[in-house]
Amino acid sequence: MRKICFILFVMLVSCSANLLADDVQMYGVDNEEKGKGTRTEIPTPYVQADENTVEITCDSLVTNAEVTITDLNGTVMHHSSETLSPANTLLFVTDTPDQLKYYIEIVADEQVFYGYF
Repeated sequence: MRKICFILFVMLVSCSANLLADDVQMYGVDNEEKGKGTRTEIPTPYVQADENTVEITCDSLVTNAEVTITDLNGTVMHHSSETLSPANTLLFVTDTPDQLKYYIEIVADEQVFYGYF
């Protein structure tokens, strides 16, 4: 009985955490700074943000995606090269109490995706 109660508790906590996360509306544009060649069409990544955790998923495998998260003053809070996939990619952002908005930019294969959270 204790095991069942514990499992139900864990499920409830994990479901409620996903409900509290905010979906980030992502927009996509071509990166014209890179050369013109063959390019692969990448599906728009799906991003959820919750306090200082950012979760990114993508319908297809994308390697070497440059992910940059800045505050609206332009201070870089996170920058890394990530592999995006249908499995979650978790990023952690240092939370600053006076900052309420962040800008995320994902650059992959001549495409730029961006959004605010």
